[in-house]
Amino acid sequence: MKRQRLTLIGLLLSAGLLLSIVMLFFFSHLETRRIQQEFESDVTEASHAFIQAMNSHFEALYTLQLNLDTHGIPDAQGFTALTDKILARFPAITALEWIPEVAQADRASLEQRANAWLPGYVITEQVASGERVTASERAIYYPVYYVEPVTGNEAVIGYDLGSHSLRFEAIQRARDTGQLQLTVPLQIQRNDVVAQGILSLLPVYEFPEPMSETERQDSLLGFVAGVFNPAQIFLSSPGLTQVKPFALTLIDTQAPQSNKLVFSLVPVSDTGPVSQQKHYHYSQKALTQEAIAREYAPDYRYVHQVLSKGGRRWVIEATPMQDYIRQHQSSTPWWVFWGVNAFFAVAALVCFFVFQRGQHYLDNLNQQHDRLLAVNEKLERMSLIDPLTGIANQRAFEESLDKAVRIARREKSPLVVVLIQIDDYADFVRQCPQDMYESSLRMLANELGRTLKRPADMVARLDDDRFAAVLPNTNNGEVVARLLRAAAERLNLANSDMSANPYLTVSVGAITVFDLQGFTAEALFHQTEALLYQAQQEGLNKVSAEVRQQQASTEQALS
Repeated sequence: MKRQRLTLIGLLLSAGLLLSIVMLFFFSHLETRRIQQEFESDVTEASHAFIQAMNSHFEALYTLQLNLDTHGIPDAQGFTALTDKILARFPAITALEWIPEVAQADRASLEQRANAWLPGYVITEQVASGERVTASERAIYYPVYYVEPVTGNEAVIGYDLGSHSLRFEAIQRARDTGQLQLTVPLQIQRNDVVAQGILSLLPVYEFPEPMSETERQDSLLGFVAGVFNPAQIFLSSPGLTQVKPFALTLIDTQAPQSNKLVFSLVPVSDTGPVSQQKHYHYSQKALTQEAIAREYAPDYRYVHQVLSKGGRRWVIEATPMQDYIRQHQSSTPWWVFWGVNAFFAVAALVCFFVFQRGQHYLDNLNQQHDRLLAVNEKLERMSLIDPLTGIANQRAFEESLDKAVRIARREKSPLVVVLIQIDDYADFVRQCPQDMYESSLRMLANELGRTLKRPADMVARLDDDRFAAVLPNTNNGEVVARLLRAAAERLNLANSDMSANPYLTVSVGAITVFDLQGFTAEALFHQTEALLYQAQQEGLNKVSAEVRQQQASTEQALS
């Protein structure tokens, strides 16, 4: 019992440890989901601030378009006056341009007019080597006519956007739709420095609001264009009050593979002895796999769509640093882990003292249980055994017969039932001494049981002078009946004082059934009784046997 108590306490502690581990993983999972949700919320907030800033820059371009629609195309000084305030308000706009549509026949005239305010103006294109050369002949040109600020953008003056496939594709979309269109991320040269930029185009028509695509193509005057620096717009957006430790990559999902990247911002920790808490600023550089493996938590990576406009679809891919995860982690999972372990440890301690104190009562209960169990087993045996002969009684016979009938019916196997009755039993009892009578019955019962050798066969005493036997899976009841009768004869039990039949003999009735469909145990017993009665009618020491087939029955009386 002591070992059982220790085992139970050990199981309790093991269950506590197992449950605490499960709870640790469960709360860690909840913690991970919470951090993921907070991270997604931070990224979404930064994305919304970026989109608001982008829309503000687009509004600046719409303002310039409205001025040209209302007042016509200005001269160089007028264009400068229109764009100065816009550029002062939006420093992330690196260039505002007027791009007229010029037919081949009008090329010389346009270059001549431009030379009046910018000597040496000529429409150019860029060859494979990167050099700008005079544009070759084509039906339509889309040259940069005005650009502000001029300083830093001298290289784009006169550049034909129609000579570049990606820019020309955006020009066609803007011309045909009448809506704002964006190019894929492009390398923009400014102040001899190449940077990533987005060219935005808004068409200007001769007639306001042309309805059809053909009308738009026929009435097109040109485009107002803005070159935006998305990274600078993001960094200057009002919502970005504090840089949090996660990297951001803006991707154009509809651009060719080589032009998908819009910008990549990586957080860099500010170094300083005064600051106790880490602060970060963004650096515009690519996020390498080595840096991801060393400093980031890629399992938390989150992709969020930020823009679907102008023929482009931008998504922002955010990856948190491990510092971000540490800042947002709590100790709740470990508190739960140790709390559950402590609870089960206390519970195990309480159980130990309860077991110790209740040992005496438990021993008493076990003793009483053992006594009751022994009594019940004895009563169970007594209820199924004949007290005089020690073989099965009538109750055991009925249970065995019912079970044998069900099995034989299910398995379609033969079954034999035998009834044995002592001849002239009343005279035998009356003329025998009590001890001889009881000894004779015991010897007869033992001999009958010894004759049936199979474990499944059983013999029982039904009442004072009758015995019965059940033999499953047996196909010749007559042979069994003869053997049982012979067993009684072998005993040679005799009483010389008896006048009629001094030897103890038996009459036997036996039935063999091959198909028990439609038979019940009770019906089978009654038919065997009828055969026993038939044997007794024919005299002493007789056997009456019957075989029941599926469609026929045979009855024999043998002496």
